[in-house]
Amino acid sequence: MIQKNLKGFSVSFLEEAKNGFEHLAYVLSFDETCSLFDNAKMSGKIEFEDRLGRNYTLLSKLNGNFEIKERK
Repeated sequence: MIQKNLKGFSVSFLEEAKNGFEHLAYVLSFDETCSLFDNAKMSGKIEFEDRLGRNYTLLSKLNGNFEIKERK
């Protein structure tokens, strides 16, 4: 499991979800990314896709951290 800081949020992910992390980190604006994190925090999870159509889930953990998982 890889653990990184993304715009102030602690995020973990497996290598297979690295593209999802990079999409949140480098493609979306700061406001778009923060909005996804806020929505995941409120609902427990949020689904998103990158510009190539790959599907991911952003999960909010009880400890305040987040996890990105690839959806197939």
